[in-house]
Amino acid sequence: MTSGTCGENLTWQLEGGTLTINGSGDMDDFQNFSELAAQPIEVVFVAEGVTSVGSFAFSFCSNLKKIQLPESLTAIGISAFLFCENLQSIKIPAGVTEISNSAFCGCWRLSEIELPKNLVALGESAFANCLGLQSIKISAVVEIGRKAFAGCESLEKIYLPVGVVKIGCNAFESCENLRTIKIPATVTELGDDIFLNCSALEKIYYAAGFGFEKILSAGNGAELIATFDEPTSRSEPTWQLDGDTLTIIDADKLKRLSHDENTPWYDKRELIKKIIISSS
Repeated sequence: MTSGTCGENLTWQLEGGTLTINGSGDMDDFQNFSELAAQPIEVVFVAEGVTSVGSFAFSFCSNLKKIQLPESLTAIGISAFLFCENLQSIKIPAGVTEISNSAFCGCWRLSEIELPKNLVALGESAFANCLGLQSIKISAVVEIGRKAFAGCESLEKIYLPVGVVKIGCNAFESCENLRTIKIPATVTELGDDIFLNCSALEKIYYAAGFGFEKILSAGNGAELIATFDEPTSRSEPTWQLDGDTLTIIDADKLKRLSHDENTPWYDKRELIKKIIISSS
């Protein structure tokens, strides 16, 4: 058994292939990789009370397959799990607001990920070159960094929630199996070449009126389909108009609407031929 410290109030203990981290507060940041990278770590348990995973803390831990993170965690540092090539799954706690640059870059065996509902920023190359990543569920995020998912060649679908404001350049470059994606109406800034070399991309849904057509079409042959989404508030249902089909989510909010020009889709009413009402 070996042990040491990894923060002002944090200790680590390695027994067999299992690493346990105990204490409270932030984990230390490392410059390139920590002493842990040289250890034969297969499983990591981080105890409640730990509030961050330090930069490069587990980078190049090639034997790491599983990690359990605490609900007290709020941040994942730069390259924290860089090239953990055998990491197969990870649950990111709900309290995490920031996933830093290259945090999971090169985690080849990671197949799916669900990002926490309080996430604000997803750093540059955060999940770049995760070759096995097939699906991503994002509940909330404001900014998606440059090359965040670049090179995720197995990625087939990704849902971008209302609330995303900025998507960095080359964010989805070379996602060779991505077939369709919708850009929320809340997005006001798009970087260049976000879908460069997305050879299977067939349809891109986007909010009309922002002038994003040139950026979205660069480097792919997808059909651009303009929608008439509106950013929503708590008092109105979420809705979107694709072609002549109106889809309404949060149906319970319909009762709060008046039946006049204040209805959110009032000025698009002549385009509507089909209505789908669903519940969130």
